[in-house]
Amino acid sequence: MAGLEPWCRVSVVGPSGDEVGHFVVLGDGTPDIGTRDTIALLSLLAKRLGATLVLKDVSDGLRELVELAGLGLEMER
Repeated sequence: MAGLEPWCRVSVVGPSGDEVGHFVVLGDGTPDIGTRDTIALLSLLAKRLGATLVLKDVSDGLRELVELAGLGLEMER
């Protein structure tokens, strides 16, 4: 079994533009639709609280899922 690898780093940006939190999304293998769904739900929750999620250092597999779903998340390379 392979170890966990980072799929992306997530910054939570508050209404003032300051980062108010961050975390790393880790997984084993290739991200799946469940990963995309979780990120979409976190983004919705952040928006309801007046914040924004910014994905950084996004793996190719996760980037493809997010773009395919048309989530409209901000992603940095």
